Amino acid sequence: MKSKKNNPVNSRFRGIRIAAIVVVFCLLVPAAVVWVLVGFSPRAYCPPPIEQPEQVSPYLTHKLGPDFYNQAQFYEPFELIVEQDGLNDIIGRDQWPRRFGEVTVFRPMIIFEKDTVYLMGRVEVYGISPVLTLAARPVMDERGRLNVNIRSVQLGLLPITRVAAHVAEKALADSAELFEDWPGLETVVKAIVGNEFFEPSFDFGKQRVTVKDFSLEPGQLRLYLVPQIKSANSATP
Repeated sequence: MKSKKNNPVNSRFRGIRIAAIVVVFCLLVPAAVVWVLVGFSPRAYCPPPIEQPEQVSPYLTHKLGPDFYNQAQFYEPFELIVEQDGLNDIIGRDQWPRRFGEVTVFRPMIIFEKDTVYLMGRVEVYGISPVLTLAARPVMDERGRLNVNIRSVQLGLLPITRVAAHVAEKALADSAELFEDWPGLETVVKAIVGNEFFEPSFDFGKQRVTVKDFSLEPGQLRLYLVPQIKSANSATP
């Protein structure tokens, strides 16, 4: 009986095929994993339907606005409760989707949890449409300054915190002219993007208030505000 001899040419081609399969596998598996991570849609992201979206939010006109102005006019410290559902109703009545260069942003929503706030929104870029999730744990220092304290940014389940920070910094630099009449707002936005502390004082029409404390609970944000008399030559943020 004749023994079967190995053909060196066939052996070489077989080795090339195996190597090619390994290379393809190594290339496709990470790409597939990234695709799965990016394509994940958090169950919590479910923007509620908006009734009569062309109208101003009744939560703003009948609840949040009156609660704020009725208490602020006495120039005494007061507590203001911001409901998650009401805030999402206000946000949802803006013009969505919006386009920023190659990126289209669909209606976002906010979720309040214990000590943490989440901002979620679906984005569309280059044919894919993942959910962008920003998680923050706001803190105040001993001087009463606020830091939004962004902890993570994710596309689906893919962490992109550092990339998002660079993109936000560039977008802010490119939009400097938008803040020419709002220097205070530019300071706040820069602090938020840079995860830095800032003075939490804001103007609302003729009212200026300072956030002295806050608490985040499931479904609501409690703000402890101190009204101030606004001087005639004070800058408007």
